[in-house]
Amino acid sequence: MSAVALLEEGHAGSADEIREWMSGNICRCGAYPNIVTAIQDASGQLSEKA
Repeated sequence: MSAVALLEEGHAGSADEIREWMSGNICRCGAYPNIVTAIQDASGQLSEKA
């Protein structure tokens, strides 16, 4: 839900911005880079639809 909100509010401009907005919601385990990548991919797909 946090990822959807950050996408809707336009906070997926960079990996650092995504990490900042997602801090406290996910741990920094091995999956963290994959979550950032997934959000970036979703952001790109949303941009293509607009």
